[in-house]
Amino acid sequence: MPSRGPATTLATSPVRRCIMRTATNPMSPTPVLSIVVVNWNTRDLLLTLLGRLFTQPALPFEVLVVDNQSADDSVASARAQFSQALVLPQPKNGGFAYGVNRGLERARGRWILLLNTDAEAGWEQLARFVAAAEREPGVAVFGPRIVDEHGVTQRSTWQRHLPRHYLPQALFLGRFTETPMPQQASDVDCVSGCVFLIRADVLPQVGGFDERFFMYFEEADFCGRVRAAGHRVRWLPDASFLHVGGLSAAQSAQRTFLAFRESCLLYHAQWHGRLWTGYVRACLTLGIALRLVAWLCLALLGKRGRAALYWSALRQLLRPGYVGELCRRPREVPPLPPIK
Repeated sequence: MPSRGPATTLATSPVRRCIMRTATNPMSPTPVLSIVVVNWNTRDLLLTLLGRLFTQPALPFEVLVVDNQSADDSVASARAQFSQALVLPQPKNGGFAYGVNRGLERARGRWILLLNTDAEAGWEQLARFVAAAEREPGVAVFGPRIVDEHGVTQRSTWQRHLPRHYLPQALFLGRFTETPMPQQASDVDCVSGCVFLIRADVLPQVGGFDERFFMYFEEADFCGRVRAAGHRVRWLPDASFLHVGGLSAAQSAQRTFLAFRESCLLYHAQWHGRLWTGYVRACLTLGIALRLVAWLCLALLGKRGRAALYWSALRQLLRPGYVGELCRRPREVPPLPPIK
């Protein structure tokens, strides 16, 4: 199969319909910032986040909570305590990209911020982040500095994922392929999706997120399409956000562990074609096998570990026809018309 580059035609599922992004309340002012929060069973984190967002806002804004079929009373609680938020319950848990797109379809701001429920966002940092982005008219996507609960800067920018990176990673040498985090505002290939600012007027050109990605690599794919369309992606250290990370994913460890590998192969199937995707699969299989052996040795010493997760991933990667199946999946990127 020839290498498949970034798609220029937006493929949508047969049942997807285009939703005009119009004001949900004509009496409210047009927001500068639309904050899209995708939630799955993180009720307490969601309510804490909404409490911060609706305390002394510094900009005209709206909050859209997309709930991916939570079972923890998230929808009812958010509606009861924060009637100002637009809560959008979904009929299924379609993954992060699916949830983001349901929010993008309803957003009205000229800036759209994707914000995880496990990120802490106060208005001082939000206003600083948007102000810094306003000073960069040639950039379509921005990421801020992300820190952990100890104030240590987390990696939140990445170089473009290339097949040559995967053999060193499999052999525990991945740190030698990583580029260092920038120390000042810089153009980058990709920024983290946990706090992800989009200039809304780029969306009619590139569309939404690709819903084939249940979790992981969706922001890398989106940034790749943004750059392929002639726009820039930039990391800004002007604002810092705390991110705990992984709290929603931890509720379904095996599903997210397998989703990472599948999304990785989907990404390479889209951007590098079947041959290189087969190579990436071989590298992932080698890495998983080596780590499985290590965990099994630890199990013999009486230490509990992640052997079951690595065994599941090994079975996933060795499934006959797996790469071909992923390469045949069409894009699922809904078109997004201009905000009216």
